[in-house]
Amino acid sequence: MCSFIKISKFLRIIIVVVGGTVLFFIGIGIGVNIGELDHTESTIFYSQKKKKYNLGEREKESKAERARDLRDQSQWLSKPDGFTDNQVVSPKKNTTLLETGWLSHAVKFKRIDNRALVSIVLDDMGLNRFNSDRAVSLRAPLTLSYLTYAKDLSIQTKFARSRGHELLIHLPMEPRGDANPGPGALMINMDQAEIKKRLASALNAFPGAIGANNHMGSRFTSDYKSMSIVLNHLKVSGKLFLDSLTAPDSKAMELGAKLSIPTVSRDVFLDDVDVEEEIILRLKEAKKIALDKGTVIAIGHARSTTLRTLEKWLSNLPDKQFQLAPLSAVAKIRLNPAQNHGAQN
Repeated sequence: MCSFIKISKFLRIIIVVVGGTVLFFIGIGIGVNIGELDHTESTIFYSQKKKKYNLGEREKESKAERARDLRDQSQWLSKPDGFTDNQVVSPKKNTTLLETGWLSHAVKFKRIDNRALVSIVLDDMGLNRFNSDRAVSLRAPLTLSYLTYAKDLSIQTKFARSRGHELLIHLPMEPRGDANPGPGALMINMDQAEIKKRLASALNAFPGAIGANNHMGSRFTSDYKSMSIVLNHLKVSGKLFLDSLTAPDSKAMELGAKLSIPTVSRDVFLDDVDVEEEIILRLKEAKKIALDKGTVIAIGHARSTTLRTLEKWLSNLPDKQFQLAPLSAVAKIRLNPAQNHGAQN
């Protein structure tokens, strides 16, 4: 009887030890999986599957991000300040489009034989570190737009500049539909003080940017009052604005011209469809526009298919009829058309 009791106790000890060991390794497995998920492209709103776009938006949130959006909504939204749609903040006077400071951060660039200029802008930089580093390794000068809520932005952007690339601030703005623009987004029903507060925080995310462009923002960029606040703040801060043109009724270019604020807009989206053949077609379209008009601005994203396609495309640039240029070089020409003597077909 005594021996039986001892054996029973021994078996219970073995069961406890084995069970604890199994649970320990299960916990490690879960931790590893979570770590792997943190580095997938789902963290930057994109998967490698073909996307359907709602009203021109280029990102859709995951279920987890939508839940976070609902939790944070009360923090993002403020009461309107009483502005009407056509009211704007007066711009800073006695400055010109090329004398507001943004050129001090421009990449040095020399145009060759008045060739047509192609500016490639890559959005959504900073969150997926693997793809962001891969983008930085591509042939310069590209223009890289970093999301304001990515980590280690000073380190990432300093590395990008050291490789000859130009920098933009990728501003989260309110879209149409239920997509999530991300933390710190600018919303149309915020008052002027809140928009300026969030904008100031975004502009201080890292040094050396020539300006900003919108992340999503189909609703925000089409709002006259909201965009006037943003553009005037950018001008005072010495920045230009690149309109990603996620909405056909965007007010950015209209306001930029009206208020003498340096503003340009993209011509081509490279990767609305995340397929290499489609991206190649968009690159051909960009080339045609550049040869016809002298300059082109094409926007893509730091995604695997786009980066792989660009790597191949950039490898034989010397054989092409145009020159890869930073955004600042194209912006200088567009803001001062007399400088444009590019190739014409």
